[in-house]
Amino acid sequence: MSLLPEGELRVASCETLDKLIAVGDGDAALLYLYVLRHGDGAEDKTVQRALHLPRDRYERAAFTLRSLTAPAAAAEPADKPQLPQYTPDELRRARGDDHRFSAVCQTAEDTLGRTLTEGQLRCLLTAYDHLGLSAEAIIELLAYLKKEKGTVRLADIRRETYAWADMGIYSARDAQSYLARKSSEKPLSEAVYKALGTQGDAPAPKEQRVCAFALSHGFPPEAVALAVQRCEKQQGRLSLDYTLGILRQWDGKGVHTVSEITALEPETRAAVGQTHEPAPTDSATLAAWEQDWAARVKRHRAQSEEPSNGN
Repeated sequence: MSLLPEGELRVASCETLDKLIAVGDGDAALLYLYVLRHGDGAEDKTVQRALHLPRDRYERAAFTLRSLTAPAAAAEPADKPQLPQYTPDELRRARGDDHRFSAVCQTAEDTLGRTLTEGQLRCLLTAYDHLGLSAEAIIELLAYLKKEKGTVRLADIRRETYAWADMGIYSARDAQSYLARKSSEKPLSEAVYKALGTQGDAPAPKEQRVCAFALSHGFPPEAVALAVQRCEKQQGRLSLDYTLGILRQWDGKGVHTVSEITALEPETRAAVGQTHEPAPTDSATLAAWEQDWAARVKRHRAQSEEPSNGN
């Protein structure tokens, strides 16, 4: 795998940690921790399975980590490609001379409800000319944003075009397949967010992470709701990190539906109203990570309740 330079293994580099915090890439940070713990000799597929990451997310995490940990000379090559700096004249010619790009611009103006500014035109030409999205794919993207958001901003277009390029969505066919899959998952994701108690139409990053894990690993909304109930029973409140830990634990055991989970763990039956069997609640029913979590929460609460020296 060879993700880290010599001397990085088992010793976290403050410089690398600062870079990971700056880019805000949780998958790359998780991969960095794995390499520190296990070394960089494992096959990519082995690491991918251990981290429960789909291939596209793993590859992006690996690319990010390699970029952050590359030697300075390699990180800044003299011929490093820069984003194109289109002049106003180049923007006008692109719209006037390329009928496909002209169609993109017209669609964007219909979507935004106003004439394109120079910044918006530059964003679209970057997606078309630099990122390589076809005109048809960009038109599909604009229609999707309009349907999802109603009011579309330049930041929405920029973020989505780069995301599509990262996922390899370049043609109209790629776009249609992606959007069909996303549409089919929408009712399921909405049900998962409802189980998490999500408020409003904009899930928080942690809620998105739990939802993505549930969908990619085959957990129905009812199982997510069960994980939430178990979390609240053990912690006295909802913790998304703890809920994700429960889902990871169940996934590791190969159970995903409520019937599978309650068959393997009788203590969870009380959460779904199956009270005909005893539901033990002592610490022996908790996984090791849950016992450690509970102990840390208990210590934190005890420290928080201690009177200050001045009282």
